[in-house]
Formats: sequence, structure tokens, C-alpha cells
Amino acid sequence: MNKRPTLIMAMLLLGFFCHACQADSGSSAPTAQPWSPVTVKQGSFQVLPETNASLAGHDLNIMLARTFDEKAIGLMFYEKLEENRGMLFIYSAPRLMSFWMKNTMIPLDLIFFSENLEITEWIENMEPGYGRPEAGLTHYKATEPAQYALELNSGMVKKLGLKKGDKLEIPITLLYSD
Repeated sequence: MNKRPTLIMAMLLLGFFCHACQADSGSSAPTAQPWSPVTVKQGSFQVLPETNASLAGHDLNIMLARTFDEKAIGLMFYEKLEENRGMLFIYSAPRLMSFWMKNTMIPLDLIFFSENLEITEWIENMEPGYGRPEAGLTHYKATEPAQYALELNSGMVKKLGLKKGDKLEIPITLLYSD
């Protein structure tokens, strides 16, 4: 018995089904299922895996930036960010960190954490860099080594009443980086 015609028919049906699903989506914004990051295109934003977390008793939904590319793109091209959302930059060991706001359209607060997920310091109201030349962008630097950094909407440090030593509660198994 020759199984080749059945296999070819199955492949054709699968190809048709996949094409129909793509054509039916109708959305130009990047979308992703949880745990399947989308690569950013010029003028659009990346969608990364998200998890629930708690910072000083406040619930947050945070995207997890683990790879070099995910961290380099960060929150570029986001026109808004819901109040309880942010992006956590994950590193394998503490380091002196420096951030800039290249192609970032919204002001942000940046919170640095130790390897134990305790706040070590923060920078408030980082200015958007969208449309500005790279040479003119401010570099926002930590004054001491940190292993994690969290970007939230500007004003959230004050709104949440954060202080040094406050802890980020997040499933530890999610804190790996490339």
C-alpha cells in the first residue's frame, strides 16, 4: 500500500489551514500566545512572556526580558502602558546597569533589584527618547550593581510608596536569562 498520496494530501490541507488562519487574523499589531515572544519591527513593539508579580504588596503584570535582543528592544514603540504593567530585565549575575530611552515613547520609572529581589535604588521619570538622535539621549545608570531592573510608568515609584529593601515577589523559576 502506498502512503505517499495520503501524506501529500495531509500536507496540503495543513498548508491551507495555516494560510487561512493567517489571513483571518486581520490585525497588524504583533500578537503572541504566552511564552512565544514576537520579534519587533521598526515602528512596532515587542510582546514578551508575562507573569503576575507583587512589589511591596502591589499586584503587577510584568513582561520578562531575558535575552540580549529582548533587553535591547525593551519598551520601544509602546504608546501607552497600563498602570499595573511593566518590563523586568533579567540578568544572570549582578552588574552595573545603564539604560537609555531609544525609541521609547512614554516616560518611565526604573527600579533596580539585588540578586535577592530587594530594591536597591531607582530612577524616576526617565524621559522618552522617541524621535531624538542617539547622541542626545541620556544614559540612566545604577550607582551599584543590580541583577534585575523593572521599568514601570513614570510616577509609579511614588504611587506605590516604594522604599529600599522592598521585595519583588515572582516565581523564581522564571528568573533565568540567556
